[in-house]
Amino acid sequence: MNKVTVTSMLLILAACDNGSGPAQKNVTSIKVEGPYIEKLRSLSQQNRDLALRRAVQDAGETCKRITSSNENGTYKNMTIWNAFCEGGKDYAVFIAPNGDTQVRGCGDVAELGLPACRKANG
Repeated sequence: MNKVTVTSMLLILAACDNGSGPAQKNVTSIKVEGPYIEKLRSLSQQNRDLALRRAVQDAGETCKRITSSNENGTYKNMTIWNAFCEGGKDYAVFIAPNGDTQVRGCGDVAELGLPACRKANG
């Protein structure tokens, strides 16, 4: 058999299950960490708000001043931060371990199937 035939057969066999019912998925829980996330956590509240405001503005959104912000768990491999803006739209800022960010309006997250924004307790 040539290399292409062997590879094709292996791919076909990999696609088969043992017929015992729905395929079982291995689910691994991960803790999202990285130097960017740790640095954001270590900042004072004021500097963290400024960093989140910059992320919002870099995404082309508007935020005059962040009145409060908090970490709001994880989604996939990203840490979620919520930024609540004075007199305007509130945002969810998703930060990947490598520092890449995505910003979504809190009003849009439910429609997109993303975790809801929430203010920290207390």
